[in-house]
Formats: sequence, C-alpha cells, structure tokens
Amino acid sequence: MAQYPSYRWPQHQGEPGFVLPLALLAGLVLSASSLSLLGVALGSHQAQASEHRRRQADDGLHDLAQLLADDLVGRRPEELNSSRLGPDLLDLALPAGWQLGGLQWQPSEPSDPGLVALQVTIKGRGGEQRQGVVRFERSLPDGLIRALHQEGA
Repeated sequence: MAQYPSYRWPQHQGEPGFVLPLALLAGLVLSASSLSLLGVALGSHQAQASEHRRRQADDGLHDLAQLLADDLVGRRPEELNSSRLGPDLLDLALPAGWQLGGLQWQPSEPSDPGLVALQVTIKGRGGEQRQGVVRFERSLPDGLIRALHQEGA
C-alpha cells in the first residue's frame, strides 16, 4: 500500500487573528449586496402596485361611464342627477377605495354637435385623483342622449 504525503495547513505563527477581519469583510459585502437586492425588489413591487392601482382606476372610470350612460340615455345632458347614482351603484362601478369626485359637462365641439362630453373625476384614499372624459352621442333635434360614444372600438 502506497503512502501519500499528508497535507498540512500552512502555519501563520507570525500573524495571529488574520481570519476574523476577512470574515467580517465578507459578511459586510454579503449584507450590502442583500440590502441592495431587497431595495430593488421593493422598488419593483411598489411600481407594480402603482400600475395595478392605475389600471383599477381606469377600469372604474369605464364602468362609471357605462353607469352614467345607462342613467342618461333618453334624457338631456342637463338632467344628469348624480344623487340618482347612489352609493350602492357607485360601489358596483368603482373599485374599492375610489369614490366619485365630480361630474362636469364640457362644451360641445363645434365640429361635431352630435357629441357631448362629460368630465368625470374619481378620488382615491391616498389623495389620488383620476379624470376621464366620457363622450355621449345625442340627437340634434331634441338634444337627448342616445348612447355612450365608443371611441376606437
């Protein structure tokens, strides 16, 4: 049987305690890199949450536009009564945490008097605010709202 020479760790007799500073430095580097990765992950999560909240608000504006159209078809624009849009109906149309901020008619475009526009504002819990413009088709002789105007559909 052949004998192999045994490996011996180098002896550092003149440098006591050299391992501790290296271990501390390695620990600091690992901690800094993990904190950096954590910061990137949190930033990404916040951006995703903000985008999700924006999309929810946009969906709420679309649902509210449909609710307003259901209420206004066959009426004149001035007959819009937001009190008929009770809290139960608004809760169905708007996502959680959003409420109706305001409704304001805008002047008709001279180029297309068959369209009227309503500016809708919704407000979120954190002071966020989203606005959208809902356009309705109306009949010219009597001014009654005929339908929600779907653009780009």
